[in-house]
Amino acid sequence: MNYRTKPAENVYSLEELFIKYLGLDIPIVPQTSSYSNKHTFSQLFFTRNPNQSDDIDVILSYSVFKESSIDELKKVASSPKLPLYYLIHPNESYPTGQKLGSFFSNLATKNYNGSMQPIPVRELLSSIDYDKLCDHLDTMIEKRCDIDDSFITKLQTYLSNVISTDSHLPHYCTMFKCTSPSEYLATILLYSLFDDVNFPAYASEVALTRKDFTDKRVKENDLNNPHFQKLMNDASRVNKLQAFATYTLIVLYSVQMLATIFSSVWISNYDETSFKGTLFSIVMLCASIILTALRFIPFSLHKKYSDLSLVLEHSVLDEKNNTYSITYNHFQNCSESFNAIQRNRRLIITLFCIAGVLFVVISFVFNSFPLLVALVSASFGGVMLIDSMLYDHIAYRKYDSYFSDQASGHEPASGYGVARMCSWDYDPKLDSFRHTGYNRLTNYSEDCIRHIYDQVSDCSRYSWATLTAFIITLSSLGVIAEILQLVKPDFGYFRMPTASMLYSVSMILILLNGILNILILLRARTHYQKMADFSFYAGNPDSDNLAVSQLFRHHLYAGNISDLAIARGIYNYNFCKFEEGICTSDIQPPDDRYHPMYIVNQKIHLITDVALCIFVAYFSVAVWHTNKLSNIIALPFLAGIYVIWAFLLYPLLKYRKIKKKIRKLLNEQKQA
Repeated sequence: MNYRTKPAENVYSLEELFIKYLGLDIPIVPQTSSYSNKHTFSQLFFTRNPNQSDDIDVILSYSVFKESSIDELKKVASSPKLPLYYLIHPNESYPTGQKLGSFFSNLATKNYNGSMQPIPVRELLSSIDYDKLCDHLDTMIEKRCDIDDSFITKLQTYLSNVISTDSHLPHYCTMFKCTSPSEYLATILLYSLFDDVNFPAYASEVALTRKDFTDKRVKENDLNNPHFQKLMNDASRVNKLQAFATYTLIVLYSVQMLATIFSSVWISNYDETSFKGTLFSIVMLCASIILTALRFIPFSLHKKYSDLSLVLEHSVLDEKNNTYSITYNHFQNCSESFNAIQRNRRLIITLFCIAGVLFVVISFVFNSFPLLVALVSASFGGVMLIDSMLYDHIAYRKYDSYFSDQASGHEPASGYGVARMCSWDYDPKLDSFRHTGYNRLTNYSEDCIRHIYDQVSDCSRYSWATLTAFIITLSSLGVIAEILQLVKPDFGYFRMPTASMLYSVSMILILLNGILNILILLRARTHYQKMADFSFYAGNPDSDNLAVSQLFRHHLYAGNISDLAIARGIYNYNFCKFEEGICTSDIQPPDDRYHPMYIVNQKIHLITDVALCIFVAYFSVAVWHTNKLSNIIALPFLAGIYVIWAFLLYPLLKYRKIKKKIRKLLNEQKQA
């Protein structure tokens, strides 16, 4: 959905922005008179009431317009035929016969499209100084915060909701390097006031004038450096190559999918099980595997381009050699508990692979491929569950041993470890926890942010590797099935009700592979840039903690960091601190501390993953293996059980269990 698409929606959005979040007194009235609209925009574009002075120089001096545009605005300020005059004199009525009221009505209702925006309005908006507007909005926000302590949280929620409604808004927020609420507000406001044709030009101008985040970026006078020019040329060349490779593969995938779709015309139902139909399926599936394997070409180019971008953005000049270089320190988690768990995790994965070989033998004994799918899916869900439980048990038990009084004879236990870790967040009087929801306007420390960045990069890296392995595995299984169908038509290992169904399944696999791969290719550049950036941020934090916090805040607003990544990052960071002898209540700032809400939300994600494995296992055994489609009716009931357990019962029971352990721990401490 586009934030500016529907006029009615825009009226509501702008009205909410002006009145509820900027505190402007006069509401928008989208009528021809536009009396209220004049007053509203006058408050927005001037930091003081223009009626307080008659001197046009003084009036424009406290406006949000560019210094370079002031002289030109002076010339038109006295003209009652232009909108600026009525911003300066909002109490004056429009001359008879003039349609100047439509200027402000158009701003409020968006009754224009494309280049239909009135020229005077477009020129007026183009004269706005982005940084001045941000300062003005910042003052408004501070005034609202003085009245309402919770205003900043409400504003954050509003900003996140608005940005999520339009795919272009995050792009412009990134261009403007927005970090503060006022900057995001200014971006949203200007984006909603400009038309689609003229805003990109204004945005490009703002992006060029915005200050850099760090002092390490290359200065304009260094652009003539031969080494830097070579880096820029290399980046440009790699960018063109990756674009060519990406779109070539997309075209090939598109051709393959079209051939698959039109195969129903070329091959009749009778021929689907014939040599021609089977051979066509094998060729198409092999093509899917080859094309999937060829993705490493654009992927490697994307990775190289991302690395070059890092060098261009964060490089430092070596004056001795007259070259630019970048220090790239890979993030290292210093927690011994984390590293031990990682070693145990590799052992669990090895055992899972060995079990997979056993599952293959079992499936051939029972002559059932669906049984193999069910066993692999169920065991994978079990592995995730065991890994999580084992990790938590060891980690929480260690925490209890770190901070319990050994002289009392207390035996370390994971339940007490959780209680000790979360007791700082517990309010005995209310019998509740203080943190009940995510607050993205937080004050994380630099070290904690590094751990969060590492989790974002780690998730991005392994999610795509898993998806690629899944695509190749499906295609390979399809090839094996088709070859077996060709060699031994009566082979019932794959449990297809009819021989022609295998052909249909193969075609569906080809289409799914094509769609997934095209989507992956279109997102590849953003993916690798994100992975490179966050790997760099994790290993190379800026020395200025304020700059790090601002950059982190920007990524939060842009939606680049998930709540799950935050929870995992804080979890790992906390255990690094625990091994240094620092308990949860002593970690500063308090936002760095792990609390029950993180535990519950992480477990909900785990329950979701395990539930998906159970669904696949059930479908494979109850429907596919038995060839009884009627058994699929149980899936909605399983889904209902999952929803009730994951989002209602489990959080309730988990919070209650932690509270019980905390109360017991507090009683023991009082008695001691």
